[in-house]
Amino acid sequence: MKQKKYKFAFWLVGFTLLMVMTGTNLPSPLYEVYRDKWAFSSGTLALIFSTYALVLIPALLLFGQLSDKFGRKKIVILGLLTSIVGSILFMIANNITWLFIARGFQGLSVGIISGAATAALSELNPYTNKKIAALIASIATAGGTALGPIVAGVLAQYTENTVVTPYVAHLIIIFPVLISLLFIPETITIENNNRKFQIKVPKIPNNIKVPFFIGGLTAFSAWAVTALYMSLIPSYVSNLLGLQNLALTGGVVFLMLIVSVITQILFKGMAFSKSVSMGLILLCIGLLGLVVAVPMDSIFVLTVATIITGMGQGFAFMGSLALVNEVTPDKVKGDVMSSLYVIIYLGVGLPVIGMGYIAQETSLYHAIAIFSVIIITITVILLTLMSTTWKTSIRNIAQSS
Repeated sequence: MKQKKYKFAFWLVGFTLLMVMTGTNLPSPLYEVYRDKWAFSSGTLALIFSTYALVLIPALLLFGQLSDKFGRKKIVILGLLTSIVGSILFMIANNITWLFIARGFQGLSVGIISGAATAALSELNPYTNKKIAALIASIATAGGTALGPIVAGVLAQYTENTVVTPYVAHLIIIFPVLISLLFIPETITIENNNRKFQIKVPKIPNNIKVPFFIGGLTAFSAWAVTALYMSLIPSYVSNLLGLQNLALTGGVVFLMLIVSVITQILFKGMAFSKSVSMGLILLCIGLLGLVVAVPMDSIFVLTVATIITGMGQGFAFMGSLALVNEVTPDKVKGDVMSSLYVIIYLGVGLPVIGMGYIAQETSLYHAIAIFSVIIITITVILLTLMSTTWKTSIRNIAQSS
């Protein structure tokens, strides 16, 4: 009976994480609608998008530790409640200020739930294969990120209330989930509640700083490209290529992300050094294709470039995680992985702001071209260092794995 209860709770927590990530990414194809409605600039659009990451980072550091103190169940429920607030605020938004506040709540919801849900999945896992929990957490996170744009795009395009219906659908699905979460078991014994709480700043041991730098910069690049697709690419596609269909612009984002997920599943056994190198190279090729697609006015080139970018994102992210995980001692793994995720969300938040303001002063096309040059430069530097200065370090890690 206990096993059956844990199995239900395991899949419910996984679905909860999927729904939070889906809700967080519903606005992606709708930003252009909001911009037309309230006449704000590309820089403002980028700031609205990046509010998510800027709120998420401190929340991630705080609530991961709070779930150890107060229990996984309470923090998971709090994360879902915050996601509900974010969707309601987007649904009733009537000016730009509401978009900033709603986006902040979405970032807060992911920051609250990510660590607690991942830990709960590991502790509730009813299967003998312990890797299942990590796989479900990864698929729920990536799958929700991919589902949000396509669901919102289709609902916005083919229903009357363009910027309301996607959030209503989200709320209809997650209210029963919220009720169900009240009945799942807590997975940890809550002790020492009188102990003074302190936020710990993650630290990187000196002996792994070189591989961490490689993995961190690779993950930063991969997620900076992802943020580009989530925020500005729908505007890029609709304005520069003349595609006004929201389902189609949301579909471009979905295609990139779902290809990334499939790549990670199909090539999960690949060596991290090969995965990192291949990922960075494919990201560069995909970005070049994205830049070329506009003067060629080619949907075909855009589609191929998106697929290549998705493969690059998958390889780069998978390789960076594997590299950092491989070199990190178990006793500091929590701190190091938290540091890696801070870098990832900085990649989600910061470059997009710069691109938004460059687009505002020049054009969206020029902003994406400049961004592509920066990512290509980072790739050349990383690959050069990996094949020269850091070659011995990389070889030693690969041999010990």
